[in-house]
Parts: sequence; C-alpha cells; structure tokens
Amino acid sequence: MITLLTIGQTPREDLMKAFHLGGVDELQLIGALDDVSQEKINWLANQPGEEKLYVVLKNGMANINHQLIEQKIEKLIKEYEKSSDAIAVLCMSEFECTSDQTPIIYPVQEMKEAVAGIQSDDTTVIFVPIKEQLKSAQVKWSNVKGKKYFAAVHPKSPAVLDEIEKEIEFYQANHIIMDCYGYDYELVAKIENKYPCSCHNVQHLVVQRVKKVKHD
Repeated sequence: MITLLTIGQTPREDLMKAFHLGGVDELQLIGALDDVSQEKINWLANQPGEEKLYVVLKNGMANINHQLIEQKIEKLIKEYEKSSDAIAVLCMSEFECTSDQTPIIYPVQEMKEAVAGIQSDDTTVIFVPIKEQLKSAQVKWSNVKGKKYFAAVHPKSPAVLDEIEKEIEFYQANHIIMDCYGYDYELVAKIENKYPCSCHNVQHLVVQRVKKVKHD
C-alpha cells in the first residue's frame, strides 16, 4: 500500500486523478487537516510565519504556516510508516520529516532532479500558487541555470491555463516549473502541444516515482 499525504483535507479527487490516469492503484490518501475543525483551521490560518502554505479544505482554502503543517505531516508519517510501502507527501514545500521504516517521496526532490538539465541559455518561468511564496521560491530554485522569472498563478483559478500561457508568451519560456502540487496533471499536454517548451509538472513526476516503488 502506498500512502499519500495531502497538507489539507480529503477527499481530493483532483489529486487522485493523476494516479488513476497514470495507472496506479492500491493507494490511500490522508489529509493532514482531516480531523481539524473549521474553527481550529481559522485559528491556524491567523498564526504568523515567514512561509505560508496553500491548503485545500472540504469547504474552501486557506494559507497556513509551514511549521504547523510540518508538525502534522511528521505525525502522520510516524502513524503510517509501518503499514506503507512508501509515503508520498503531496506538497512542493521542503520538509525535514524522515522515516527509517519506509521511503518518503518528496515532490520537490523529484522536481529538482528533473530540472537539473536546464542550461544557462534557457529561460524558465516558475509558477507558485500564491504571492506569499514568490520570495521563498527564488531561494528554492536558485540552482536552476539560465534566466528565471517567477509568477503567482493559483491552481484553482478558473483561468489558470490562460494565466500560465500569458507568462509563457511574455517571457518566451523554454521551460516551465510548476511549484505547487495542485497544478493539474493534464496541463502538461495542453501547454506542450501549443508551445515549444518543456513543462515540468510534479504530479507526473510523483506518479512515475510511485510506479517505480511498486515495481521494485
């Protein structure tokens, strides 16, 4: 069994879709905030912090302090590590939680490996979900070569594709990095069929990593 952890609440059919399309089964999805009341979530959202994480809830969305989310992810890893073949944390933030019981799949690590081949004469646009992450994204992707531009485009925006295409055309991008797990799996084909660029979507990367774990 592969355990998937989302930093918000379940159900999340939008997250499961990528695995279904990728032909992966025997999965369970657990939310870090599944057992948290709306009142407590409102309190969490008002806590200060340098890095805010965008989370999807049963009844809306919220931006919550990274450290508070990491504490909940660490607890879930300890709870499910013995019963899981692997645990994938479906968030592009950088967490320090580890396990000596089972492999932990962190999407940001998968993405960093995937974009390591970007060259110094390339142009890359890096998309984050909220403007509060623009500053931290510059640090996160500082090792990416070439020209880099950053844009905040919410993955749940009704015009998400139009907003992404606008940035691609403006900067004439060779590469796109989607720095949020919520960017839809099917955006890749829509973008790459229209523009001569490589679209790096972490949902694709995690599906491939999970398939490898199951095969091994």
